[in-house]
Amino acid sequence: MKKKLLILFIIFYTTNVFSQDLYNFENTKKFAEYLAKSGQYDLATREFERLTFMSPDNDTLKTSLLSMYRRSGKYDEALIRGKQLYPELTTMSASSAVEYGRTLLLKSEYKSAKTFWDANLKLSAADKTILSATSDILQDNYKSANELLQTVKPEDHRLAANYKDLAEQAMAIKRKSPAVAGIMSAIIPGTGRMYVKDWKDGIVSLFFVGTMAVQSVRGFNKSGVKSTRGWIYGGIGFGFYLGNIYGSVVSAKGYNKKSHLGIRTKIENLFNSYY
Repeated sequence: MKKKLLILFIIFYTTNVFSQDLYNFENTKKFAEYLAKSGQYDLATREFERLTFMSPDNDTLKTSLLSMYRRSGKYDEALIRGKQLYPELTTMSASSAVEYGRTLLLKSEYKSAKTFWDANLKLSAADKTILSATSDILQDNYKSANELLQTVKPEDHRLAANYKDLAEQAMAIKRKSPAVAGIMSAIIPGTGRMYVKDWKDGIVSLFFVGTMAVQSVRGFNKSGVKSTRGWIYGGIGFGFYLGNIYGSVVSAKGYNKKSHLGIRTKIENLFNSYY
């Protein structure tokens, strides 16, 4: 009996010691980092939650936790957790503030990200400028971004020179007016699309609307206002005419977005490589 009790005691003791060793701070941290590096962000989130519970004042762990929420695509949870970790958002650590604002950008809440960064008390003035300019550029507000970047010197921030160059390149790109594209297509179908260099669709639109109009006129000339052929061709042509106007406006917006896509991509790469 005593021998059995001894064996049970040894098993219990070794298991308890092993468990304590497995779940201590350092081992949990190593495991969390392994999960993060291997892309298992959901599992890593749980481990970083455990770590922040063990060390509630560790800002580095808080930043990693917010990063795991973001990387796993849980943007809303990341923002909620950020507010829980830092009830006063203005005092959020610089690294966590960057991560929190990055999540806002991914949710396309550009103005909120900019306001948040401007109000933060831990970020440097140069970082605030670069981060705010990033928000402006991602919403194609290059004029505002360029004005901001003029206030920061290359020696103040490593990204300053590259950001300025890209913002100036973006401003040099001529934008196409959606209103002008729509008006042009309203006057002469297809010309709005040609205006944004969509020549193929422009020619097709001009030909199709013109053909429908000719067929409609022929029908009315032959049978008068009661011409079925005239109304059918006229209805199809008018519908396509209206669609062409709308399509020209959309094409102009798409042209502007596409022409600045390279700038946005370079900015995103610089931002992610530095922060």
